[in-house]
Formats: sequence, C-alpha cells, structure tokens
Amino acid sequence: MSVDVSRDSATWQPPTEDAQDVVTEALRDLARWLYRQLEAEYDHLTSDQAIEEGIIVNAYTFTEGGRRFG
Repeated sequence: MSVDVSRDSATWQPPTEDAQDVVTEALRDLARWLYRQLEAEYDHLTSDQAIEEGIIVNAYTFTEGGRRFG
C-alpha cells in the first residue's frame, strides 16, 4: 500500500513530521479490517450450510451427474 500525505493549509504549513507514518498505519489498519470482513463474508457465503440453504430456498434440482435441472 502506498500513501502520500499532504496538507491543504491556508497558511502553507507543512504536515507534521510523523503524519505520513500515522496516516499510513491508520489506512493499513483499515485495509486489514476490511479484508478480514470480506474474507469472513466469503467464507460464510461459500460454506456448505449457505450453499445448501441457497439450493433449498431457490428450489434448485440437479441431475444425477450434478448438472442443474429445470
């Protein structure tokens, strides 16, 4: 992840010395959290239980060979 920190200041003050590190770490924390949420949702949606529920709710039927029927 690449982050560039700048400051839009009416008095042309530069960012604080550690602004780049602080903002980068905060954004990395957010990215890690978002990734964990996406991974958990993916794991749920692709679980045997969720797939079975989807088949039942949508009344899918399959041929003996495993192809969707109807």
